Amino acid sequence: MNASAANDVFLDAFFSAPNESWPGRLSSHASAAYLQRFLSALDEDGDAPLVLPRKDAGWPAACAYVICESPSHAARMRGLLGAAVAQNWCDFDGRLAKLKPSDPIDAAVRGRFGANTTYVLRPPDTFAQQGMFAALSQFVSSLEQRPTRANRIARPVGRLLRDFEVSLAAGQAATSLDLLEEIERTGGISHENIAFLRFRRLSQLGEDRQILDDHALRTLVATEPPRLVREAVLAAWYRVNARDGNDPIELIQQLRDFRVDIALLVDNLSAATVSADVWGTVALVALARGDISLARDLLGNDSVNGGELRKLVRSLAGGAQPLHPSDAEAAGATVERVSAEQTDDTTEPAVSDHSGETGDDTNPSSTPQRTAKGTEAGDRDWPMDSWTAWLKSLNSDDPAPPLDTDLAGMWPAPGESDAELSSAIDNLPDAATVRIFAGLAAFIDCDDYAKPAWRTAAVLIRRHLYSDSLTPSDLGAISALLAIFLRGGPDVGAYRELLGDLVDDDIRGRWAAVSTASAAMDIADLVVTSPTADRATQQGFVATALETLHAQRHRLTESLRVIGDLATSDSVLTWDWSVTQSGEADALVDSENYPSSILLYSLEEAVLARAKAAVERIYPGIQVVLSSTKVGSVGLREHARRAGLIVLATRRAAHAATGFIQTHAGDARIEYADGCGSASMLRAVEQGLRLTAE
Repeated sequence: MNASAANDVFLDAFFSAPNESWPGRLSSHASAAYLQRFLSALDEDGDAPLVLPRKDAGWPAACAYVICESPSHAARMRGLLGAAVAQNWCDFDGRLAKLKPSDPIDAAVRGRFGANTTYVLRPPDTFAQQGMFAALSQFVSSLEQRPTRANRIARPVGRLLRDFEVSLAAGQAATSLDLLEEIERTGGISHENIAFLRFRRLSQLGEDRQILDDHALRTLVATEPPRLVREAVLAAWYRVNARDGNDPIELIQQLRDFRVDIALLVDNLSAATVSADVWGTVALVALARGDISLARDLLGNDSVNGGELRKLVRSLAGGAQPLHPSDAEAAGATVERVSAEQTDDTTEPAVSDHSGETGDDTNPSSTPQRTAKGTEAGDRDWPMDSWTAWLKSLNSDDPAPPLDTDLAGMWPAPGESDAELSSAIDNLPDAATVRIFAGLAAFIDCDDYAKPAWRTAAVLIRRHLYSDSLTPSDLGAISALLAIFLRGGPDVGAYRELLGDLVDDDIRGRWAAVSTASAAMDIADLVVTSPTADRATQQGFVATALETLHAQRHRLTESLRVIGDLATSDSVLTWDWSVTQSGEADALVDSENYPSSILLYSLEEAVLARAKAAVERIYPGIQVVLSSTKVGSVGLREHARRAGLIVLATRRAAHAATGFIQTHAGDARIEYADGCGSASMLRAVEQGLRLTAE
């Protein structure tokens, strides 16, 4: 139900019997024109409360319901309201009204705004009534004319860039976009670097077409962009053009005919990629150039199986005549000869193998090793070759530049030295926290799924909890780090300690609140669906974390209430998450414009299972298909083609299957979860269905 419809439902209920102040909300009634000046508070995000009259039969005068949007808003209004009306037109002791669920007018207010948001002013007679409403009109006008308070403090561009990288690593699609726009507004970095960030984000989301159609692509190619950006463009081109199994002759011609010469992005370092799609584009460039040196470097990369294309590269590296698109007959002969002479190669399936791209299944020993020289840091020799060496540099007089995934990806995964890393971070002073967080995105990206650095993740979570603020990207980082911690199978002591820190009285209110409900639900449900070291601790954590949200459930969307219900039910907590006069779920379920099938994609199978259970409860009749495969496949392609709505959770900066899904999505609407948890995914479903229905 949209905001306008919800407002109408509320007003119909408020002005129904026994309230006689505006019968039937008829436009011809004398109250209609007068009340319009108060009703604007329903549609505007200002500081003025909503003022509504109530007069039951037999009352000497109408009372005024002064309705605030939250308890904190009501607290701010208390003194101002007293100054406007107290001791002049009515008695006012500053106490909130006790709204009765049995009273239909009170129930309407409770159902929409909550129980602790409303003052009820009762004048003694009609004369006082007129004076009170005149004073309230002036009170509302003064608040509407007051300049909007600027609650947000401008953040330095360095912090914004750090948060942007973290939001990408944590899979926060909407948050990363907000940060990118804020970086553009703040300034301080060049237009080229803004373009680099935009391409990084589009690559994670799998928006290959947007990358290739971007107006800045020609300029970007000429600026020698960072490796991650280069690979984003090269991979996008291959996925878009090679999806139908075109032969090399056609692909080389398409590469030459493309509006931008993306071959300028290819050098010999490009051959060391772990992306099958990037490898394919680099191979085509080598064949088009007749570049024997590049062909040999490609063959030295054993982490990617190039299939038939690899055979052509091997032929070129062996001194065969270069493959020219103008000589189709010679090219065909070359393919035939290579197929006959080199039958020991394994033919790659038509669908690209992306396993190395996720970072989960990559064998570091099989990936060609590069020095850090000549990467995104320019030609500077980095003195670090491991995570522990980087941490030591943070405590020196001349700390290293901010860490990036390109450099850290060459090191052993953090889990290989987890105990040493966690101890090193603990020993760093609080002043080093900002420098530690400069490598947070790289840590999340480089963590080995099979061997998580859970001790280090716990230490980094505590650094967040004791920092000065928790931004949306901080909450996304905590969720991603908590997943690493829980996946690592911590011992009972560590499990109890970290969950206890999260729900500490001084900390819980900073993340487990209505304003951060989606992130809080992600965190709570993650604890419920992950293996537990202590069932009682898990149950106590969920009860404490969700206590505030349960009390304020009337302010949550239906999807968040369902996630809360599933989480508490699994924790053996018999909490009732239903709300009075919601009507929202019923209105949504009755829509005939929803797609018949939804595809949910995430690497976290527990998140998918939870999201599916919630979708089936809220939207019965819609088929939900799940996928957590790390590579493109025939099955995934068919699911993408048939779905009317696709929701993606993009966790890693080099996410493999998102581009594949985008390529084969057809006319389906694609939405991205703003986080890696079930609540974030369900919110994306909710938004996607609403926009599809419209």
